[in-house]
Amino acid sequence: MLDLMNPEERPEQIQRYGVYTIRTATEDGVVYSRSFIVVRNGYGVISRFTRLQDYAGFKVYKPISSNAEKKLYYICGMLNYVLVDNGKRFGIRHVFGITAEMLQEYFDYYAAEKKADGDYRGRDSITKCIGAVTAFMANLVWKFGGFMKVTRPELYRDEAAYDRHGRRFLKAVPVFQVSGMPVRKKIFRDIPYKAFEVLIPMAFRYARDIAFGLCLQAFAGLRAGEVCSVRQECSPLGRGITFTELGGRVVSAVVDVEQEIRIRDDDVEVGMIKKERRQGVYPAFLGAFCKAYELHREFLSGREFDRDYCPMFINRNGEAMTYETYRTRFCELVDGHLRPYLIKSSDPELRLYGQLLYENQLGTHALRHWFTVQLVLRGEDIGSIQYWRGDSSPESSFLYLQNKGDITRELEASSDRLVTMLVSGWGDFEDDTV
Repeated sequence: MLDLMNPEERPEQIQRYGVYTIRTATEDGVVYSRSFIVVRNGYGVISRFTRLQDYAGFKVYKPISSNAEKKLYYICGMLNYVLVDNGKRFGIRHVFGITAEMLQEYFDYYAAEKKADGDYRGRDSITKCIGAVTAFMANLVWKFGGFMKVTRPELYRDEAAYDRHGRRFLKAVPVFQVSGMPVRKKIFRDIPYKAFEVLIPMAFRYARDIAFGLCLQAFAGLRAGEVCSVRQECSPLGRGITFTELGGRVVSAVVDVEQEIRIRDDDVEVGMIKKERRQGVYPAFLGAFCKAYELHREFLSGREFDRDYCPMFINRNGEAMTYETYRTRFCELVDGHLRPYLIKSSDPELRLYGQLLYENQLGTHALRHWFTVQLVLRGEDIGSIQYWRGDSSPESSFLYLQNKGDITRELEASSDRLVTMLVSGWGDFEDDTV
């Protein structure tokens, strides 16, 4: 355990908690990360490693790919607030001295503090912070018992709950409550169907290196980081996509994001798989997906790439493309081609959307959002939306269904229309990728 007080202002004397993460791979190429709570000085140099990360959660078994990095950031925020910034005021020098009242003050501060962008934190962020910090303190209580000033009843209350089989059990719920500030800022992620019909063909003309990635997001609901982890069918590490044919017709396509595997010699992180799974392509979009994949294979056939890994998306050097490159290429596509085209359109709806793109930055998550909106418009229930999105919990799906009344655009076209566009409009485009 560490003993930190408010330091002098000289950088070498400043001591603050932070998170340090290392990334490595097993002999089989399975990539995993390990995070630690460290103490850094004012220069950002690590002055000490701690064992505090050991109390971020206890599990008898956990997959090698699991990592508590996000929880550690919440915990470090609390430690810096209570021990470093306010240690003198509270009169404590050690985590053993932290009380429930100090934790409540920190949670109130966290909920009321503005982020770097000037907005306040939302409900999910606050709830996760309280959950991570409370579990951390409870684990310390379990380990050190009477040395701790806080007790478990001051951290949790037990509430009755029922599992899916109707069996009753007691669920531990943090006792802390805070009042959050109104969050006015909304993420700009809506893509009208008309604009989507422009975006995808335009991607296959001006950004062929990522065009199929946009289709993976829009037709299979993958996250951008997961897209960068996908391998080709020919990969020696295993097929990245598996197609099933029946009577000469493709009836299903499944994308393998079951495991984060090393796909670059330099061990650079290309993307993160949030939920490991085999993700199916939504049936209504299967025809368009297959055509897009065919065009991507044509693109790859004229490129050199690392045959030891066969990444689906490659950079100029033939290595697996990173998420940052993917994101940058998408922004270049929107800013350099989509937005100017929409502004000049004769369609009022497209012109209006083009103006919105001057005021808001469209990110890659917009494709996954578009995919989810299509699921809602097609009448999928909460369980189906959760499955097709690859979510760990139904909360995100519930929010979409809860706001279904706000999703007023009608489903204007089917997958057949997209396939027609692919065949007629994309096949003769020259390779303008830069």
